[in-house]
Amino acid sequence: MIKRSETSPINKMQTRKFSQQVALAGSFFHYLKHPLTLETATSKIRERIAQRECTFLSTTRKLIYENPSSPYRKMLHWAGCQYGDLEESVQQHGLEKTLAILQGEGVYLSQEEFKSQTPIGRNGLDIETTPPDFDNPFLMGRSIQGATSGSRSRSMRVHYDWNFLAEEAAHELLLYEEHGLGHSPSAFWLPALPSISGIHNLLLHMKFRRPPGKWYSHLPANLWSRTVMGFLACSSLVYGMKIPQPISARTSQALQVARWAEEVLRSHGTAVLKTFASSGIRVAQAARDEGIDLGGLTMFLGGEALTPARYQYLTETGVRPFGRYVATETGLIGAGCSCSQAPDTMHLYLDRLALIQQERRCRNTGATVSSFLFTTISPHTGKLLLNAELGDFGEVRAAPCPCRFGRIGMSILLSQVRSFDKLTGEGMSLLGSTLEEVLSELVLQAGGGPDDFQFWEEADDKGLTRLTIALSPRIPNVKEPQFREDILQRLKGKNSAGGIAAEFWQQAGTLEIVRAEPIISRGFKLIPVIKTKSSIDY
Repeated sequence: MIKRSETSPINKMQTRKFSQQVALAGSFFHYLKHPLTLETATSKIRERIAQRECTFLSTTRKLIYENPSSPYRKMLHWAGCQYGDLEESVQQHGLEKTLAILQGEGVYLSQEEFKSQTPIGRNGLDIETTPPDFDNPFLMGRSIQGATSGSRSRSMRVHYDWNFLAEEAAHELLLYEEHGLGHSPSAFWLPALPSISGIHNLLLHMKFRRPPGKWYSHLPANLWSRTVMGFLACSSLVYGMKIPQPISARTSQALQVARWAEEVLRSHGTAVLKTFASSGIRVAQAARDEGIDLGGLTMFLGGEALTPARYQYLTETGVRPFGRYVATETGLIGAGCSCSQAPDTMHLYLDRLALIQQERRCRNTGATVSSFLFTTISPHTGKLLLNAELGDFGEVRAAPCPCRFGRIGMSILLSQVRSFDKLTGEGMSLLGSTLEEVLSELVLQAGGGPDDFQFWEEADDKGLTRLTIALSPRIPNVKEPQFREDILQRLKGKNSAGGIAAEFWQQAGTLEIVRAEPIISRGFKLIPVIKTKSSIDY
């Protein structure tokens, strides 16, 4: 029995957690205290680009070489690369060339290794890891937290430092100014907490004092969300801002968002909507059905690729669509260029990230793609990446550009960015292995075998993604509607990412079940995921 004079471990934990929350609130006020201006944002980004190699070296020395438990440190030492060697190579060859040399020596992480699904295995090297092994240890206790989609029982935790958010806010401010939208009314159609996407974007906008006028949320606000938003609303008043509370708008209620656009365009002539690509399609479809003219509306679209089909459908309704590239592990990666003829061309944010490519074979299709390997430069990053895969590939080219991003040194352009091991629908990406695990359990329970199902991912003529599950007719005990509901319920029980994806897919009717034999490749192998021609061609 614990005496009153003694402090229990639970009380100590509660005290420590309360202290961390107080410190977090204090740092939030410091974050808002100094508003970001266009001049300041431009100057800071230009300075970070000029210092990126020095920053990379100092970040790597502090977070890797001086951290005995870092998996990257073990890999670098295994490759015979001491800090002095790294410094000399960067000075002699430059950052990207050095990263390519390291990749050739085996210093990189596959997506599976970075997600800690498999050990890091090289000739003479075997490292078992867990997701926290890639955390920035200097952020613990003074950062906000998000989570990625994951294929295990828990998703990958990612911490966001206030300095990191301030860096991202500079990019976002430049994005709005580059497209001539600095003072256009704006809205979000992004999910509220527990999803990180909506609150993440709101905090960036608060830094440069331009919060959206409306925030529509695919998910209803829970008690935690309302508590956090209440704190943010009161805090923002201190700095003369009024932030919106999330308004519930399920995927079937896109007309709400279209009506907002109609009203604002009538009074101001321009407007900005930030949402997922498929949600943007739904807004455009609702507007078309109701005869609403969306001319003057700009959409910044993330979560899914801005495919040619999506681009064409949106532009036919008067929308100006631009892509945004974001990953929970890295934060903002890049955003749409105003000068490019290709609709999905984006500038890579070189002041905080480096990128090289490597050829890899896709587990789902067997095809070879040029996978992205990311390296974080900022010391404020939540997850440390050194030639780490996130599951994406695409085209990368260096080219001068007359836009605002190009003029300050962001000369790397990305296009046709796709995901090679994720299933994506309604802005929600889920590792194929997560859904595969759920399906395997249910198919076996129904009397089927491990190869009696397959995923078909296809986009319709509007660009909306449908995930079809082909079940072999040999499986005896399946009623399709109930089977679909069982899948969604199992996903909700997997982890937070699975739950959010399931909620979106349930609202939108993204999952479909058909009775068909899985397609076998010419090599007589079962391909787990079929990407159809109307969706993504590998």
